[in-house]
Amino acid sequence: MMNYIWGFMLLSGIGFAVWNGKTAQFTEGLMESCTEAVEFMLALAGIMAVWSGLMKIAEESGLIEKISNAVKPLMAYLFPHEKNPQTIAMMIMSFIANIFGAGNSATVFSLKAMELLDEENNHSPDASNAMCMFIALTMSMIQLVPITVIKIRSDLGSSAPEDIILPSIAAGLVSMAASVWVCKIFERKNRNV
Repeated sequence: MMNYIWGFMLLSGIGFAVWNGKTAQFTEGLMESCTEAVEFMLALAGIMAVWSGLMKIAEESGLIEKISNAVKPLMAYLFPHEKNPQTIAMMIMSFIANIFGAGNSATVFSLKAMELLDEENNHSPDASNAMCMFIALTMSMIQLVPITVIKIRSDLGSSAPEDIILPSIAAGLVSMAASVWVCKIFERKNRNV
């Protein structure tokens, strides 16, 4: 569906440029945007590589397991039926990456955790409570240091790119609390059906 939407938008832009005789400006804008997109992705690649490496070191050194043991009571509340230690470890790594603002790096761990949760749910077309809670938390996770946003603000010339940290923490806390609350309401509702 998204391919059709993007295709429609691209063809509409081309049609509009031809209709108004602005094909040269359209072509110039398109090429400039492509160049900026590649430069932006390369700038973020370094941050993502460092973060992925740190997470691999944390996993291999046993730090993730220690963190997992420390947050067991919280994980037991959020995911009461989850017993697979590998699934819990993948979820925790995803949460840690999100907390430190490396959302792009968290994607790998999130996909692996969701794959494991899907196997535990017998590949049902309906998401389990654990899957719903995980995706809700992943999407609303608090960020202590939003690295990507700070990098973008710095690249765009912000005099204080770190000013986003406190508002980001406040918004993350509110959205996480709301996500957990809604998921728990639906879990209770489904239990009573």
